[in-house]
Amino acid sequence: MKQLTLILIGLVAVITSLSAQSPAYFNYQAVARHTDGSVISNRTIGLEISIRDGSDKGTILYTERHEVTTNEFGLFTLAIGSGWSEQEFSQINWKSDGEKWLQVRLDADNTGFYVLMGATQLLSVPFAMYANEAGNSSGAIPVMTVGERDALTNLSDGFMIFNTTTNALNVFRSGDWYEVALTMESTEWQCGKTFVDERDGRRYKTVKIGAKCWMAENLNIGQAVNLTTGQSNNGTIEKFCYGNNTQMCDTYGGLYTWTEAMNYTTIKGAQGICPDGWHIPTDQEWIEMEVSLGMSESEANRSNVWRGTDEGTKLGPGGSSGYNALYCGRSVPGIGFTHLTIWEYIWTSNESGNNAWRRCLSDTDPKVGRYDSFPKTYGMSVRCVK
Repeated sequence: MKQLTLILIGLVAVITSLSAQSPAYFNYQAVARHTDGSVISNRTIGLEISIRDGSDKGTILYTERHEVTTNEFGLFTLAIGSGWSEQEFSQINWKSDGEKWLQVRLDADNTGFYVLMGATQLLSVPFAMYANEAGNSSGAIPVMTVGERDALTNLSDGFMIFNTTTNALNVFRSGDWYEVALTMESTEWQCGKTFVDERDGRRYKTVKIGAKCWMAENLNIGQAVNLTTGQSNNGTIEKFCYGNNTQMCDTYGGLYTWTEAMNYTTIKGAQGICPDGWHIPTDQEWIEMEVSLGMSESEANRSNVWRGTDEGTKLGPGGSSGYNALYCGRSVPGIGFTHLTIWEYIWTSNESGNNAWRRCLSDTDPKVGRYDSFPKTYGMSVRCVK
C-alpha cells in the first residue's frame, strides 16, 4: 500500500459578512500525494479536521469532516468551519490561553478509514477568529478605538489591533501598546513579484524585460510521464522530467513537445499550457526581448544561426536580465535526454512546417540561437510571457 502525504499550500483566514449569524471560517488548501511524489489526482477523498488546544497532542476542541475532489494536480481546497460536525465551530474560544493546533486525517479512498497526516500550529488564524468575536468583519486584525483597545485584558505579546483613533497599527508587548508605522503598498499583482499558478499552487519568479513580463523560471506544470510513454492529447497536461526523474522537474522545469506546450492548437501567441493571463511567447516577442537587451533588429531577424553579442549571457544563470536560464537540456524521441547544464532550448508559439521556432542558450556561447530545425516531437522548456 502506498503511503500518503499532504503538502500544505495555504491557510488563509476569512471573516464572513453575509449576515450577523454567519460563522467565521478559514480556507485550507493542500496537495495530496503518495510518498513517491505522484499526486492523488481527480479523486474524491475524505478529510477529518480537528482543532487541538495547547499542543499537537492537546485536547480536541472541535472536529469536522469534509468530502472533496482533487484536481489533476492533486490540489484541493476546503473551508474549515463549514464541514459536517456535531459541534459548533463558533463556540471555539480562540481568546483562551494556549496555542491552537490544526490536525488533519486523510481518507484517500473515501471509505471511512482515516490516516493521521499530522498537526500544524495555528499562528494568525486565532486572531482572525477573535476579530470576528469582537464584531470586526474586515479581516484578521481587530479594528477598534483607543478606548476599546485599553479595555482589553489577558493579552499576549504580539497581539495587534488597528487603532481607528490614530489610524495606525498597534502591537501589544510587555504590558504596553506600541504604534507601528505602516507603508501602504498596492495589493495588485505586479511584474517582478512572485506569481502563484492557481492550478497547482506552484510559485514562479517573474521579471520585466523590455515591454513584457516573463517568467523567470521554466514552467513546471502537469503529470510526469516516461519519455517512452510520450505525451498525448488526452485532456491532461503531461511533462517529461530529465532522466525520467521527477525531482529534475522541480529544479529545471518540465520538458514539453511543441504540441503539448501549445495545448494542441497552432495559433501564434496562444495560452497553451501557461496559466490564465499568460501565453507561449511568439517568435516576434522573443525578437523584441532580444532587441531590448541590446541586439540589433537586423541581427535579431537572422535565422538558423547564433545571433547578437552578449545577450545569451544576459539571459543565463545570474545574468543581468533576470531571466536566469538553467541550461535544462532536451528530450529526443528514440535517443533520450541530452545536454543538461550545457544547452537550453525554449519553444516559441510559431510553427514551421513539421518543426517549430525555438531559442537556444548555451553556457559556452554568449549569443542567442534562433532555429526552426527541430521537429515538434522534441521535448523542450517553456517560458510564459504576458
